[in-house]
Amino acid sequence: MKTKFDSIVKIKKNEVEKIERNIQKINSSIAMLNEKIKELQNKLSSFSFPNSGSFSEFNQYKLIQNALMDEINNFENQINILDNRKKELLEEYKKANIEYEKMKYLQVEEIKKILKKQKQKEQLQMDEIAIILRHKNESK
Repeated sequence: MKTKFDSIVKIKKNEVEKIERNIQKINSSIAMLNEKIKELQNKLSSFSFPNSGSFSEFNQYKLIQNALMDEINNFENQINILDNRKKELLEEYKKANIEYEKMKYLQVEEIKKILKKQKQKEQLQMDEIAIILRHKNESK
């Protein structure tokens, strides 16, 4: 049944679904970054300094260790940024979902009104038919 709210409900539903997809993308990105962090942490924990050798070799190992730590920190910063964006999207989602539910409610109420009018119209038609049949029976 067509109502004046159909297109609005569809738009609101699309907005909610778009936000849901964005949240899912962020969640998968966070999971991927966490996986990378775990890999780097494993690499870092298995990393061992040489017991003997020159100072330049020691410096190279220290630089590699610092590079791994920097990469881990970089991924953690990216996760923090994504978490903040996710919080913003969740707020948007709540608002969009409320708007969608409002429009859906209005659509259902409009359908109820239409059905009520149709039922009243049908009842009037049935009454008219009954009156016509009664007059026909009385005239015989």
